This record gives sequence, C-alpha cells and structure tokens, in this order.
Amino acid sequence: MSTVDFSLLQDDLVELERKLRGYGSKPVRNEVSLNQLFVDHLASGGSRTRAMLALAAGHSQSLDQQARLSIATSVELLHQASLIHDDVQDEDSTRRGQAAVWAVAGKSSAICLGDDLIGAAFEELALLPKTHIHELPRLVTMLSRAVSVMAAGQTIDCQWKPNSHTSFADYEQIVRHKSGPLLGLPIAMVLALADGSDEQVTRVLAGASSIGVAYQLADDLCDQVEDYNQRLNGYWVLAEQITDDSDPELALRQRFDWHLEHARDSVKSLPNFCIEAFDVLIQALHKKYPTFKAAA
Repeated sequence: MSTVDFSLLQDDLVELERKLRGYGSKPVRNEVSLNQLFVDHLASGGSRTRAMLALAAGHSQSLDQQARLSIATSVELLHQASLIHDDVQDEDSTRRGQAAVWAVAGKSSAICLGDDLIGAAFEELALLPKTHIHELPRLVTMLSRAVSVMAAGQTIDCQWKPNSHTSFADYEQIVRHKSGPLLGLPIAMVLALADGSDEQVTRVLAGASSIGVAYQLADDLCDQVEDYNQRLNGYWVLAEQITDDSDPELALRQRFDWHLEHARDSVKSLPNFCIEAFDVLIQALHKKYPTFKAAA
C-alpha cells in the first residue's frame, strides 16, 4: 500500500509467525503431533498476502498491534486450513515443493488439523482489544460466512465430473465462493473496525471475489493441458460453450479484464486503504501471471 511503509510491518510479521506456530493441537494418540505438522507446513513458505493486507490496512487506520494481529492471524489460519483441506480433496501430494500434510500423516490427520485451525481462527478474533469488543459479533459473523461460502464452492467443485457441461456462469460462481472470501475478508474486517457500513463491506467482498476469479482464470489458462478432463477449468468451460470459430483463450482474457475492472469499480468510492489493498492484489496477480496485460 502506497501510504504504508512495509518496513513498519516487520515486527507484526515476526509476531504473526510466532502466533501461527503455536497453533495445531498438541499430540494426538498414535498420530504425529498436529502442531508439528502445522509448523512443518508453514515452513514450506507462502506469501502471507492476506495477513499482510490486514496488517497494512490496520496500520493505515491506526489500529493497535493487538487488533491488527487478531485479524491477520485469524484470516491466515483460515487460509492455511483451506490449503490443507484442498490438498486432501484434490489428492495433491506436494505443496510448494514439499510433501503435503496428508501425504506425511494421512488424510484423517490433515482433515483434523484443518478443522483445528478453523476453530483457532475464531479464538484469534476473541483476542480483539476491549476497545473493539462491540464489533466482535459482526466480525465473527463475517468469519463464519466466509467459511460457509468457501465450503459451498468447494463442495460444488468436488462434485464436478468430466462432460458435466458446466456453464461459465456456474464456473464463475464456484470460483467466487472458493477464492473470493479470504481475499476480501482482511480488508473488510479492518473496514468494519473503521466503522464501515454493511454496504461498504459487501462491496469489498464482491470486488475481491472478482479478483479471485481473475486469479483462477489466469491459473486455468496455464494449466489447461494438465486439467483437461481432470479438473474444472475455465478455459475448457469456455471452449465447450463457444459455437463458432472464436478463440477460448481470447474470451478468457477478456473475462479476466472484466473482473479486474469490476473489482476496481467496486471500491473506487471507498476509503483509500481499500483501493490500495486492491491495487496490491492486482499487482501481485500481474507479477505472478505476466502474460496477462493490465485491465484497461
């Protein structure tokens, strides 16, 4: 964020990592310690993008460190839980070049660890300073709804089968549910603590969902060969629906641009930290997928 010196976040990030490493239940009989599994999982890396957004936005709104870390850690725990569960459901044996949790300790332990982290996310919100206690019910509801939306999207995705003739509208809805909530949640939670209205929070979440769809479209284009008849992929959904000689890649790129335009439009009249947070997400998207030009 242009108004935040990211060097100011270093102390927060050190504390974030310390807090994260303390989660995961203590040893379970006849199984590897869930805490050690989580520590090993964290060691594989990751950008901590969602946590960074919460910390930077919190700084911009002069939230104290305890409030910033409560939100950042809560959202990051949910994100890590979703990754662990995704690897189980997709049977991906590696995560960032390292053995996935389920590949190390079995699917049951991985599911239990993910469940434990979801519960821990709510525990983190309970650590909000007393000065913000009146907003706690609102934040708990936002967190709970994010979990519900992600679960709904993941369920539909897992039910997908080759030749299921999924419409592109349905594809986008699935991706919105799966990817959008945790991109918007750290920004929306800070906005809530800054007395943002429900309508403003909704606009942040809707815009972030569009960024989530754009991320998935870019990823799907990269993985089109690998995913063919194996996983739901936006390129092949578009290819199936095109009835003329149109290029599905061009259609995908056009939709990518539309989603970024929609995201920017969603927050253009909101506080600057919301706009800047979206800029950070979009810049990271273009850095990861440089062949996608910036939206007009």
